[in-house]
Amino acid sequence: MRLKELIRVIITGEMADVSVYNVDAELYCSNGKIGDDLWELFTRIAHEKKTRLKALGKISREGVGFRQRKTEGARSIEAALRTHADRAGKSVALYRDLLKLLEKPESREAVREMILKERGFLAALTELRNRLKEPG
Repeated sequence: MRLKELIRVIITGEMADVSVYNVDAELYCSNGKIGDDLWELFTRIAHEKKTRLKALGKISREGVGFRQRKTEGARSIEAALRTHADRAGKSVALYRDLLKLLEKPESREAVREMILKERGFLAALTELRNRLKEPG
């Protein structure tokens, strides 16, 4: 995939993630076991991804207009956590591909930071999934 195509794929995914994380945060924040932590994590990730769009716009040298999309949430809290973890893993792979195509040191550093944060999100999502599975 060429650089511009890859960046468009990443931007589209990040925009969708912002919307879905916000919807799922609202849907599942009342879960007694992990609701507060889920709310905090999902809203933090949505905010980070929205901020990340600006950096991606600078890298691509094109504007990245963001509009909140009408999005349906997952059918269950388990499905939401599984889907978000899968998407985080795919995002890491896309950002690694992007890193290989970039030449500017500042862009490469920004993408490295995005990869680290995305890996952190994946770890946090996995931890929430494990807590949800715990008895009691």
